[in-house]
Amino acid sequence: MSIGKWVGIGAGWFFGGPIGAIIGYYIGKNFFTGKNDNEKAYEVSLLILASLVIKADGKVRKEELNYVKDFFTRTFGQVKSKKYYEIFNTLNKQSLSSKLRAICLQLTQSINHASRLQIIHFLFGVASSDNEIHQTEINVINKIATYLNVSSQDFQSISAMFVKGGSTIDTYYKILEVDKNSSTDEIKKSYRKLVMKYHPDKLQGVSEDIVKLANEKFLSIQQAYEKVMQHRT
Repeated sequence: MSIGKWVGIGAGWFFGGPIGAIIGYYIGKNFFTGKNDNEKAYEVSLLILASLVIKADGKVRKEELNYVKDFFTRTFGQVKSKKYYEIFNTLNKQSLSSKLRAICLQLTQSINHASRLQIIHFLFGVASSDNEIHQTEINVINKIATYLNVSSQDFQSISAMFVKGGSTIDTYYKILEVDKNSSTDEIKKSYRKLVMKYHPDKLQGVSEDIVKLANEKFLSIQQAYEKVMQHRT
């Protein structure tokens, strides 16, 4: 079956690029039959990138596979998640690393910044699910973030939620994208900026289920702000 066979089938941003080629070749066009095809393509993109992160350290750990399975079950329910996990198992048997940049570039052109930030958050959750984030996994996520035009500050902010280092209060400062030498006004300004950036309402082209997941990062920002302000009083 030729990858090119499926390129251009139907409507939607994913069919014209590498994501559509992967979907058509490994999954089949019948998976996309409704008005929410773009949302499905975004969700399949999460599976593709999660597979690349999981294999980054040369080992496929059960905890990471279970995290993805539980994530999709919790988010989409048993019926929908079962289909997604079948897709995930198929993707895990493929070598897709050479397509990473092209996949990310297509996502960058097709979804907004808030939706791309949510991808990075999800991938850190996958990497940390075995209670040990390997540097190779961080490197892959960082590469994905770069391709998705996610800034170094945003990457470090999300990373701080999962990669532990230094004191707890240091972590809160990193989440807020400031340091201990920042003024209270600077912290407030950064907080307001992050609230606007990570608010779930900013997500576009994703399902309502994914919008709900964005609350995790949003709540972390609120908690970090409260703890930093308490620390300063």
